[in-house]
Amino acid sequence: MKKIVIILLAAMLLLSGCVGKTVVEKGDKISVNYIGRLPDGKVFDTSIEKVAKENDIFIPEKTYKPLNITVGKGEVIKGFDAGVIGMKVGQTKTLTIPPEEGYGQVYPQLMQAIPVIQVEPTIYPRIVELPIERFNATYGANHTIGDIITIPGSSINLTVQNLTGNASLSYNFKVGDFIPLPGAPWNLTVIKMDAKNFTVNYSVKKNDVIQFQGVPWNTTVVDISNVNITLRHNPIPDTMIQGTFGPMKVSFNETSILLDQNRELAGKTLIFTVTVESIDK
Repeated sequence: MKKIVIILLAAMLLLSGCVGKTVVEKGDKISVNYIGRLPDGKVFDTSIEKVAKENDIFIPEKTYKPLNITVGKGEVIKGFDAGVIGMKVGQTKTLTIPPEEGYGQVYPQLMQAIPVIQVEPTIYPRIVELPIERFNATYGANHTIGDIITIPGSSINLTVQNLTGNASLSYNFKVGDFIPLPGAPWNLTVIKMDAKNFTVNYSVKKNDVIQFQGVPWNTTVVDISNVNITLRHNPIPDTMIQGTFGPMKVSFNETSILLDQNRELAGKTLIFTVTVESIDK
C-alpha cells in the first residue's frame, strides 16, 4: 500500500510539472502567431499569410509562419516581450503597447524638411570665412597670408587673405574655369569674376529633368535667370531609402520633402493580437 501511495504521489508531481510547462515564463523559447494593428484598426504586420493578403500587406518573398522568440532576451519590443509572460499554449491575448514599450518616441532631430521649390544662386561670394579653429583642423596651423590651399577632395584652390580672428580665403577662379561637382546633376563654369563675387553658369537648360545622386525623385529645372536657377523636385509616393545613418522615410507634401530617420512605428501605440502556439522550456 505504501508503494502505491508513493507511485501515485510521483505521478501527481510529474503531471503537475507537465501542466506548469504550458505557462510562458522568462527564458522560455516560444512560438506565437500575431497580428499587429494601429489604434485605427490598420494592420501593419502579421505572421499569418491569410491576414496579410486580406489587409493588402502581403509580401511574396516573406515566409509566413509563427514567430520564434526567447522570452526576455530582447528579441522583440519590450511590451511584446513582457506581454506574453503568463500566457498558456493555445491562449490568445490582446497586448496594447505604448510607444515607450514599442519603438520609442519621435525625435525631431531625426527629421529634415527640404523645400519642393529649390533656388540656387548663380552669384557667389569670392571671399569666404572660417573660424580659425576649423581652418587649422582642416588645413593645418602652419599657414601664412598668401598661401594657396586646396579644398580637401577637390581641385578648387583658395588664397589665404587673413588669419586674425577668422580665416579669410579667396577663391582663385578665373573666367572660363570649369568647376566639377561630383554627384551633382550639373557642372559649373565661371562666366564672371570681380573682387567680391564670381558668377557661374549651370550646365542645364530650362525644362530639363535632372537626377540628384542618392535620391529616388527627379527634379525639373523651372527657370534660369541672371541671379539664380529655380528647381522643382517632383513628388513620388512615400518610400524608404537607405540614408547615411540607416533607413529613412521619404514623403512629399505641397511645400516640402520630409526626410524622417525615426523608426516607422515610432510614437505610435501598437495593438497586438497574440496566440501562443508552443512553449519549449
